[in-house]
Amino acid sequence: MLLAGPAADRLFSPALMPGGAWADTFGPLVGVGPGAGMGLMLVLAGVAEVIVALGAYMIPVIRGAEELIPDHAQTHEDEPSGAQGAVAPAQT
Repeated sequence: MLLAGPAADRLFSPALMPGGAWADTFGPLVGVGPGAGMGLMLVLAGVAEVIVALGAYMIPVIRGAEELIPDHAQTHEDEPSGAQGAVAPAQT
């Protein structure tokens, strides 16, 4: 996060200006000129998010978390009937 601003200003924006190093490669995708560097950064961040999500899905423990972690209602099944959420009356 701390490197996003300097990377946009010093790397991505100059590289995607007309005649820049990446203008021919990424120009058709995000355009060329002011703002194209930030556009490419957003596209790359989205691709990275998809890769992380697919990588996490490949781990069986993460993929099966819904079955492994009990629901809130299931955690209170061991309590006696009527004790769920009940508050004892105040003594006067």
